[in-house]
Amino acid sequence: MKNTASEKYHDLTVMENRVRYLLGSRLKNTDKINAAIEKQDELRNKHTSSTDWDSVSEIRKWRDNR
Repeated sequence: MKNTASEKYHDLTVMENRVRYLLGSRLKNTDKINAAIEKQDELRNKHTSSTDWDSVSEIRKWRDNR
């Protein structure tokens, strides 16, 4: 009988530790994520792409030179 009670107690402590872990887990800081996205969009909008430049051919040149 003691083994059964200790096994149940062990299972209960495992579950308790899992719940503590889940409740104590860090939440994502959405403010920092949103600020980073806004900054990327701002930089992307400031950058004007050149009509003479072709990214596919540049990547092909880079790969061929390796």
